[in-house]
Amino acid sequence: MQALIDRDYCLRHPVRIIRLFGPDVYLGMLLDPGKTLLERVVEKYQAHAVAAPGAIGNAYKCSALFEFRVARIYEAMARRFADHVEAAALFQQLSEEEMEHGRIMLTCLFQVTAGPNLAYMPSVRDPEVRDALRKLRDIAKRVPEMTLDEALETTADLERGEVNIIFGRLLGQVDRAQLALFVEHLSGAQSHSESVPRRIEALKAQRAAA
Repeated sequence: MQALIDRDYCLRHPVRIIRLFGPDVYLGMLLDPGKTLLERVVEKYQAHAVAAPGAIGNAYKCSALFEFRVARIYEAMARRFADHVEAAALFQQLSEEEMEHGRIMLTCLFQVTAGPNLAYMPSVRDPEVRDALRKLRDIAKRVPEMTLDEALETTADLERGEVNIIFGRLLGQVDRAQLALFVEHLSGAQSHSESVPRRIEALKAQRAAA
């Protein structure tokens, strides 16, 4: 199952898309094939919905910030190894998937409500969060000088790290039918902590056989 929900999926499931997100989102997908469903949904929420305030909203913004920063790191890796076609393709895919993770957090920002399950609210003031942001900045600076093996090792470390933990815990606190579709696809495509090591090993095997 694909992790990114695109126009083709929407065309195959019009009733579900319209029921969950409205005819305007479905029509937008028909007219703009270059966007994912999450891009369209986030645009709608940002224009018409009210984001969660205070510490709750800041927690989901914080996670989205992490995901977008990791996406930029992978995009930089794709450029760094543009002459390695398979490696560049992997890093570009990971960048697009991390962008979708960030958009999921922005979707949560407009869906989450206070309740008994809402106990985890990380902040940029938390020492572990500040440390994670510092590590991402350091990685971004090192990308231009990385070897491919170093980039793959860094990728594996990123997917085992704090960013994915924060994402998973925050996602687990939101229970909405609209988010269920995206969670279903993330689960079907496997989480990055499961799928990325497998994809890295496949790339290494391909390089060794060349």
